[in-house]
Amino acid sequence: MNAPRRPGRWKVWTRTLHIYASLLGLVLTTFFGVTGFVLNHEAWFAQETVRRLATGQLPAEVAKELEPLAVVEAVRAEFGLSGGLSAYEVDPEELRLRFERPGEVSDVVVARPGGALELSQEREGTWAALTDLHTGKRSGTLGRRLIDATAILLLTISLSGFVLWLTLPKRRRAGLAALVAAGGLTGVALLYLFM
Repeated sequence: MNAPRRPGRWKVWTRTLHIYASLLGLVLTTFFGVTGFVLNHEAWFAQETVRRLATGQLPAEVAKELEPLAVVEAVRAEFGLSGGLSAYEVDPEELRLRFERPGEVSDVVVARPGGALELSQEREGTWAALTDLHTGKRSGTLGRRLIDATAILLLTISLSGFVLWLTLPKRRRAGLAALVAAGGLTGVALLYLFM
């Protein structure tokens, strides 16, 4: 009687990779699934936008020089703003700054000369912040990296699963039929969308 063949090292490595990538992917796929549903039904999850208007003043030494980094840091300190600086526009009478983070936009106008500040801020709520992370909108480098990492993770799960499927001769035929059916449905959907 022959002893059962032990799987090759590459197969064990692929199975281990597939299992742990799938566990991590479960969390990320759940996040993107929930936020995708919220994006598809925004009216159901709409929250009231909170608007804030405020005024302030740049410190005299910053208002005199108007050095961009000093202005940005003084504005952040004055209004307690966080998020990335997405715009810094200069014209003869004023500076316009925009700070963005998921679910929130803050516009600041700095009067020239003198350094008087006017803040207009909109906060859209938790669901808007989460869907901004989903789309990469206003989420900065970290949000874009999360989306890239999720895409790479899902590709890893798919490819390792495909390799494992190829090693199962009893299930290969049924899997191939499912793969062809899914590909055909995808092709029909693409034709419908682009024709």
